[in-house]
Amino acid sequence: MNEAEQTAAHWNAPPPLPKRTRWWQSHAIIRHINRRIAGEESEGTAGGDAALLRAQNGGAAFGRAVSVGCGTGYHELELLRAGVVGHFDLYEIAPSRVAAIHARASELGLSTRVSVSSTDPFAGAAPEQYDLVYWRDALHHMNPTLDAVAWSRRVLKTGGLFYMHECVAPSYMQWSEHQLDLAERIRQMLPPRYLADPYAPERLVPLRRTRPTIAGMRAADPSECIDSANILPSVRAVFPNAAIVPAGGIVYMLALNDILANLDEERDDGLLAALLGIDDLYCEAGEFVYAVAHARKCDPAAAYI
Repeated sequence: MNEAEQTAAHWNAPPPLPKRTRWWQSHAIIRHINRRIAGEESEGTAGGDAALLRAQNGGAAFGRAVSVGCGTGYHELELLRAGVVGHFDLYEIAPSRVAAIHARASELGLSTRVSVSSTDPFAGAAPEQYDLVYWRDALHHMNPTLDAVAWSRRVLKTGGLFYMHECVAPSYMQWSEHQLDLAERIRQMLPPRYLADPYAPERLVPLRRTRPTIAGMRAADPSECIDSANILPSVRAVFPNAAIVPAGGIVYMLALNDILANLDEERDDGLLAALLGIDDLYCEAGEFVYAVAHARKCDPAAAYI
């Protein structure tokens, strides 16, 4: 099995998670992220993207857009449903996810506005055909990242928009000592009841997170965060005019991973708000795991080489 087949197999049947162990299972965290990236609280993990994309296009729809590695297409279908995009070309290699896209698109009455392919998007896409290139939780699976960002520029029409909302963690999640220190400080602040391991509630999670082994990550999905450290440098190289919006994550992704299950959205709303405030402070200090970036392809004569 080659690496592409291994990645497809992993995402074709991803393991289930316990209830509310990840940030995207928390309505409060999602609203916080959406406010950070778009200036307004909105529901759903596509809410912030939709608001910012509308603002970037003056409220008009992007006629034709492309998304590579779109998974179940949740975010892309939400953008179609919201009228942010007219038509999406979607690329996804996991068969179960392709089936999910078709089923959901049919359910929403969007089948005529979406095209789905499992072919290699980088092999033959015509240049200057898209109004929007949309990367959502997929660019960190590309290797090398620079090639994927440069491809994005090539397939954009002049004036088209590059947009990404991505994990920009160190490659293979090899966290720096400083990042691990910041996450540990958060866990040290929490009473023991918030540190219970959701997989074995009789024990507490360690205060200090550890780096996953690269071998272990590659065994599960060889593409996971394979070149994520180079996402922002690649965006800056290809789109020098890019606006970059840190979206946080040291707290909600690194420190609260798993133990988020112990925080009740209503009972602990004040605590969660305080923790997210610390995450904002970490962002301002330049420490974050997620980021949004967007840029127009302004000058076709200045194509990236």
